[in-house]
Amino acid sequence: MSSASDASDDTPFDSAVSDAGRVTVSAAGRVRVALAPHPTVLGAFPGYKAEAVECPPGTSDALLGTDDENLGGYVRAMPFCGA
Repeated sequence: MSSASDASDDTPFDSAVSDAGRVTVSAAGRVRVALAPHPTVLGAFPGYKAEAVECPPGTSDALLGTDDENLGGYVRAMPFCGA
């Protein structure tokens, strides 16, 4: 999951990505959320507002999407997912 601090559209921004649990979807479409007993901060991003995290299948890299308002947006890959 990502969390961000956003004081205005012109910065300052700060964000972090944490392992707070898992969301799974069964073949029948049933969604299950399992919270981590001890959430872990995987990375902190001073000056950026990471708002999206996606773990593509078959890779250990997470795609992080930022929306830094008037400063634009970025996509960054970080090794936050289990392959």
